[in-house]
Amino acid sequence: MSRKLISKLIALCVGLFCVFIAYNSNSNKTYSISGNAYGTSWSVVSTSFIADHHEKNIIKIIDHIDLVASNYKINSEIAIVNKEPLNVELLISDDLYNILNIADDISRLSNGAYNIMLGKISSKLGFAPDFDMDLIQDNDGGYLLINNNKLIKKSTNWFDLSSIAKGYAVQRIHEYLITNNITNHLIDIGGELIVNGSNYSTPWMIGIQDPNSFNDKAIHVIKNNANFLAIATSGEYRNFKISDNKMITHTIDPKTLKSIDSKILSVTIAHEESATQADAMATAFNVIGYPDALDIANENNIALMLVIGSEGESELIFSNKWYDLGL
Repeated sequence: MSRKLISKLIALCVGLFCVFIAYNSNSNKTYSISGNAYGTSWSVVSTSFIADHHEKNIIKIIDHIDLVASNYKINSEIAIVNKEPLNVELLISDDLYNILNIADDISRLSNGAYNIMLGKISSKLGFAPDFDMDLIQDNDGGYLLINNNKLIKKSTNWFDLSSIAKGYAVQRIHEYLITNNITNHLIDIGGELIVNGSNYSTPWMIGIQDPNSFNDKAIHVIKNNANFLAIATSGEYRNFKISDNKMITHTIDPKTLKSIDSKILSVTIAHEESATQADAMATAFNVIGYPDALDIANENNIALMLVIGSEGESELIFSNKWYDLGL
């Protein structure tokens, strides 16, 4: 065999090797889109290419849920509902009906600790706009959901969907991606997440922030070994105010109508079916407090992680279901 032929074969082999390396590297590429909404950031990451029309449709979903559930838009559906009269059948959208229905479920699960009709209190504390309206909170009342997307208000209290809307938007985006065969993905809106499938041959990994850290250090890392997992975290370490040397938090106890005062630094829920439920549950268990939150989670087979502590020290406490899922 001539030297010239050998050189050509070597060059061909090197070329094929480089193509293989390039293909192998590209085959593990992830694609992402991101933006800002709901006063926070959002992102979608997938092993599949996210075409422009998919990005536009995802943004439409985010914007639509904002127009349904935002307390900051005077023309949102929930803001309009807040101004409607009592004891009248109101026709509401599918999305709002679904959100309120799930909120009802979590309220019952938590024995009333989860309450989405504390909007006036939230506005009084400065965590939502008041639109120059009356902020007197009723002691009684609520609302009634009936078939065919009908709502009857029984109280002048305002709905506040900030503890459930982001989870619902994450769920809607997940459903859109599945419908369009983008199965391996991670969706994040302000810390409310869904991980589905895998990141090629490895599981998606989610870091839960250390509430005592100011540099996004993870206190625990979740590896998703299942096909679907929704993750939601509630805590007071980022959204609070200081008034008269006292910390005022954004999570309100419906019994006292005041900010919660708890040893819980953060609550994380891992749910096998719904980001909407995970989002609402995280707030509910944050209100309930420790140790009752752990007891209710174990009684209802809920995957719960609590970060308990004070003054820079913390302890992780897990429910039985959390261990069962291997998280």
